[in-house]
Amino acid sequence: MSTGWVLAIAEGVVIPSLSIASASFKQRQNQTIMSSQDTTQAATAAPASEQEPLLGRPGDVTQREGENLLHNLVAGTAPLAQVGGFILVALVWGTVFTHKILIPFSFHPLLNSLAILFALEAILVLQPTHEPGQKRGGTYVHASFVALAALCFYGALAAVLVHKKRAGMPHFESPHAILGVIIYSILLVQGFIGFTQYFLPGLYGGLDNAKAIYKYHRVSGYLLLTLFLVNVVLASVTDYGSHILNLKTWGVVVIGVLVIAGVFPRIKKQKIQIF
Repeated sequence: MSTGWVLAIAEGVVIPSLSIASASFKQRQNQTIMSSQDTTQAATAAPASEQEPLLGRPGDVTQREGENLLHNLVAGTAPLAQVGGFILVALVWGTVFTHKILIPFSFHPLLNSLAILFALEAILVLQPTHEPGQKRGGTYVHASFVALAALCFYGALAAVLVHKKRAGMPHFESPHAILGVIIYSILLVQGFIGFTQYFLPGLYGGLDNAKAIYKYHRVSGYLLLTLFLVNVVLASVTDYGSHILNLKTWGVVVIGVLVIAGVFPRIKKQKIQIF
């Protein structure tokens, strides 16, 4: 066999072998890169789970960088809550002003419905925030809405107290009245803790201690919102609500369902983990 044939055979064996080895090496290299990318993605995805709401994806209720704070009021499922809140105000104000006005008692349903709307906005505007700057801006707007809600709530309380005193009527006769007193009492505590834990953390022994109770403040806030809606339903079955204003209980229940459906799916799970 000539030297040329030997070289040709050698090249025919060696070159494909080198090609196969090179391809195998590249394949292993690509697998290593992909594995590294998967690990990086998994590590990157972990913090995203912290922003995960009860329903939907993290981005559904997370305020994006540079996004206007007011967008939080309509992000995700918020429009459902907004519809419920504004229908409640329209329903109450419409029924009150189409019937005989009772001064000062008529201010009770008018102001309470506004208070619930302001409290709703206070929750919605803060839920999607997650960066320090967003949280700071959101907290100030949240506090402003809460202040408006408090003015309306306690204005409504004053209206019914004055009315009953003038009319010589007893207090706490209905489930609506009893739950109302409970709500007004919890509101005082909620407002005090919410204000001091953010603006006066020294009362709790420092910023870290104050931050540790944020989650309890959030949970009680959602509880209060639920109690507001329950008490509106109870108001619809009082003599004034059912016989004078002709409020339909089923309609008020639908409003409550809309508000809950708009707010609760946006709750970020890690922010309310108290156990």
